[in-house]
Amino acid sequence: MARNAPFCMNMYQFLFNYSRIAGFPNDTAVGFPPETNNHICVVRNGKFYIFETLHLPSEPSSVLSPREIMIQLERIIKMADDDHLVVPEIGVLSSGQRDQVAKDRLTLFEAHASNKAHMAKIESSMFVLCLDSTSPGTSEEFARACWHGDGASRWFDKCFQLIVFANGRAGMNGEHSKMDATPTSRLCRFLIDEAQARPLPDFRNLNAEDLYECASVLGKPEALKFVSSAALNQAIANAYQHFKTTVEAHEMIPTVFKGYGKGLIKAFKMSPDAYVQMALQLAYYRKHGEFVATYESAATRKYRHGRTETARSCSIESKAFCEAMENPDLDPKAQVTACRAAVARHAQYTAWAVDGQAVDRHLLGLRLIRKPEEPVPAMFADPVFARSSRWRLSTSQISDDCFIEYGWGEVVPDGYGCAYMVKETELYFCITSLRLGSREFGQHIVAALEDMRLMFEDVRKIEKAEAALAAAAVEAERMAAEVALKAGQGADGYDTGSVAVLTVAATAGMISRSPSPPSPSTPAPRTSLFFQKHDPVIRTAFARNAMAIAQEKYWSGIDDIAFDDVAPGSPKAKSRVLIANSSSLQTTSGTRSRSVSQASQATAPRARRDSGAQKKTFLAILMGEDSVLGRIRSRRGSFLNKNGAASGSGTGRSSP
Repeated sequence: MARNAPFCMNMYQFLFNYSRIAGFPNDTAVGFPPETNNHICVVRNGKFYIFETLHLPSEPSSVLSPREIMIQLERIIKMADDDHLVVPEIGVLSSGQRDQVAKDRLTLFEAHASNKAHMAKIESSMFVLCLDSTSPGTSEEFARACWHGDGASRWFDKCFQLIVFANGRAGMNGEHSKMDATPTSRLCRFLIDEAQARPLPDFRNLNAEDLYECASVLGKPEALKFVSSAALNQAIANAYQHFKTTVEAHEMIPTVFKGYGKGLIKAFKMSPDAYVQMALQLAYYRKHGEFVATYESAATRKYRHGRTETARSCSIESKAFCEAMENPDLDPKAQVTACRAAVARHAQYTAWAVDGQAVDRHLLGLRLIRKPEEPVPAMFADPVFARSSRWRLSTSQISDDCFIEYGWGEVVPDGYGCAYMVKETELYFCITSLRLGSREFGQHIVAALEDMRLMFEDVRKIEKAEAALAAAAVEAERMAAEVALKAGQGADGYDTGSVAVLTVAATAGMISRSPSPPSPSTPAPRTSLFFQKHDPVIRTAFARNAMAIAQEKYWSGIDDIAFDDVAPGSPKAKSRVLIANSSSLQTTSGTRSRSVSQASQATAPRARRDSGAQKKTFLAILMGEDSVLGRIRSRRGSFLNKNGAASGSGTGRSSP
């Protein structure tokens, strides 16, 4: 079931007693009757063993108990560790290129007649259990041990291999031709739930008599002793060389991002999966400077025998989003808008894919029904079509807390395989490639996720600031109107936007509040404000009242105000915004740190100052690189537009 809709269960029949078999001209997938194949294949130190899971003759009640299974496994471990007889390590033969595997299979059978019977027991087994003697510690070691191990203690053609390490860690390795990740992940979840619900007793306390009694009724595990030949030994040596070369050519880098998970992404009101896909697009663009066809698997199991369809992550909208994120002059609101559009587009395409409305499986069907003697349709020979299906970024996710690692290889030589898991408070990625810089790509993913979070948080701050701006402008406008009426003037002709900028800055906490009033021996910070208005009476009264509001409610550090009585100039001239001396105010995050020159305080005139380079708009100081908000916005540009005006502050009133 998925979202209350039934899913096809057909793939579950391939979990057990199934194997891929190499052959010419192609491989085949073969299933074996579970009624007559109840044995498990166990491999340790490159040696293969089998044991039955039922007491023979079979009865419904004759399944081996957990204690009996433990005894059989202990026997196998002892046999493998104590037996120093050199046997051909045939497991590595399954790791090669498929045509070569088919040839090596024939070489194995030609070495001795018994080898074919031994191989049939491996292929017909319920599953393969790998009991490794190694103890992988780091995430990368664990991921690689599950992915390929030493090559000898695996049979990679088996649908399902359970791997248990000496330190108690466990993993699985799945063959993909008949099986997707969801059934195997469901199996792993079932195993963990069962183990937690019904914990096994501690078998270490069994005495020798109990062990002997139990072992006496069990058949001894069978060692599959393959017989070698010169040709087989050479095939194994060649397979080992190919295995070693392939493993060393690959990077497999697990990357865990602990900054946030799907909880915060949902708070942004977006699909967590589509959000992560956009982070991958941004990371790839930053590393490689281009956009490439990107594969994400979408389950089509709502249909009978359905498996997957391609959800194409690279789109016009994702391209626009990546370019927006790399544009330092773009307002963060525009970046968020681009992100939401890209996420919505991918979520829509994924929904189409799940419903069978995407294009890739349809085109695959058309290609497969073409007979070999028929000409290739022009579309399939088009370079654009080939490029659009070359998955240089192949991705898929499993989101189940029972997994701590998850990964697989790239699908093209110049591409990445990127498996990921979206968890509540963290995101996991496993990046593989043929030495393309997987670790660096993982770092780009982490940076992209962090930048996207900052982008949303910045917009949230902007929205809060705009709300505070609107409220401050209303209050300042009311106060100014009262002053204007008292002065015998009309309520028009004053500038609310200027005062609103200061008020909202204090309201939103962009300026650090003074933790305590300055001591009498310490000169109070002096902030000179140059506020130009056509009518000096209205200008002065309005500014003083607005500063009183800010001082009383928001910023106790303001204790002195000076006004610039510059001639108004042309009636059409734009009024100046609040202007301050750049040396009179510096802000730092979380602390009060206003650097004021004592000499400048002592000599500062209360009226007119030089309006040259030291005069900046108060808004510019707030948004500048030395300010709190400026540092927050350092990578994303200023809130100022090309004319130096504040964007999004239209609640203020400007004079003609």
